[in-house]
Amino acid sequence: MEFRVTKSNESLVAPCEPTPSETLDLSRIDRLPVLRCNARTLHVFEPIGHHGAAGSTIREALAKALVPYYPLAGRLSSDGSTIECTGDGVWFVETSANCSLRSVGYFEDVTTIPFDSLLPSPPPEDQGVDPLVLMQVINRHIK
Repeated sequence: MEFRVTKSNESLVAPCEPTPSETLDLSRIDRLPVLRCNARTLHVFEPIGHHGAAGSTIREALAKALVPYYPLAGRLSSDGSTIECTGDGVWFVETSANCSLRSVGYFEDVTTIPFDSLLPSPPPEDQGVDPLVLMQVINRHIK
């Protein structure tokens, strides 16, 4: 069986409450061009409770977490020296998969992980947003 992920909802998740609108300077280390890259990480968890609620639960928790961690909802300045705390949000993608974690052995064999399917693509360029954080959640599996 070919592993397949289908996107169902892509949008920005903004902080659920107003946040400070300010500009924060990055440290000298954070300004180094060699360190300016995205860290692609994959976290796999066995579902707990109602399987279809993962996306909405994580979306709601993310909106709450972005209140105290509001710089993550901002944007990197064009010169890369500051974060503009805009409160625009982070990119959040909900998906479904054609199999369960159990059927793929919980990805214990890392050579079989289809990273391009499991990690989010950036928002379309025509939307004009470049978020600091991109997140994708497999909401449920379909057979």
